[in-house]
Amino acid sequence: MTLTLHNATAIIDHHHTGRPAAQRYTRTWHHASQLNPGDLWRPDPDQPPHTVTEVHRTRVWNGPDQITLVDQYAHPYSYRSNEPVPTAIPDPLTTHTRCAPEETTR
Repeated sequence: MTLTLHNATAIIDHHHTGRPAAQRYTRTWHHASQLNPGDLWRPDPDQPPHTVTEVHRTRVWNGPDQITLVDQYAHPYSYRSNEPVPTAIPDPLTTHTRCAPEETTR
């Protein structure tokens, strides 16, 4: 499942001040079970997002499954599968195409 604004548990705000367009994002919350490698999440809600590189799911007999997210620095973070975690949805990359005016032919 891909994280989107539509499937977010909560949408907080948009973060854009002083960042290049490729690093702008909307701060959100999603359930831990929705995250996949490549998604952005915020282990520290006050810091920039980390990239999920691995997701490990552990079945728990009498409760919610355990989800361990590993970031790009190989640091593991564990959550219950139904626990909301702070995430980030990157802005879509926009490209600008410069069109030259058509030349008239005589």
